[in-house]
Amino acid sequence: MVIDPNVRSLLVSVAFVIITVGTAFIMYRLMHLRGETVRKFIHITVSNWVFILIYGFDTLSYALTGPILFIMINTAFVYSGMGCYLGMGDRKRDNGLIYFPITLLVLTLCFYRGIITSRAVITGVLAMGYGDGLAALIGSKLGKHKYSVFGATKSYEGSAVMILTVFVICLLLGYSLPACLIIAVVSALLESVTPLGLDNLTVPILTALLGELLC
Repeated sequence: MVIDPNVRSLLVSVAFVIITVGTAFIMYRLMHLRGETVRKFIHITVSNWVFILIYGFDTLSYALTGPILFIMINTAFVYSGMGCYLGMGDRKRDNGLIYFPITLLVLTLCFYRGIITSRAVITGVLAMGYGDGLAALIGSKLGKHKYSVFGATKSYEGSAVMILTVFVICLLLGYSLPACLIIAVVSALLESVTPLGLDNLTVPILTALLGELLC
């Protein structure tokens, strides 16, 4: 029996969610890693779903199922109290886990409507996933020089990590060197100045649009 590629990709997406949540549970409950580390693991891992979106689906209705699934699961974890099993408890910060799949939903719609290309979608999602995720993880460990924006404390080391990460992502995606630098710096600035976890919306969406502009 031949399985429709969209159905297969949908099943892979479900398995992807289950494996991600299961791994996060093991990291927190059995390996006793910090809740922030687990949160960023989920943040980074979920961003890889963009490759299933781009290469696994060819129908909008199926492609939208992934982000909707992430929104439902993340909302359940944040607002039902189940997030405590993954080290979550800061409602304001945990809301970022809901905003990110909303971004995936928006970018999926933009991609299928021909507003942005697949490269721009990948750029925006990975900039937020890997750029912000690694910046937070490394910045929390090595960040010695702090600055505050809208009450949030950041580190110059973390911002530098984000710039470098996004620069490398753009380089691998084939942007010119000037475009790589512009996208990397702008995405880091967006992450720095956006309050209340809303950078999970502003960074990927605006970075994707900027990437499309500079293609």
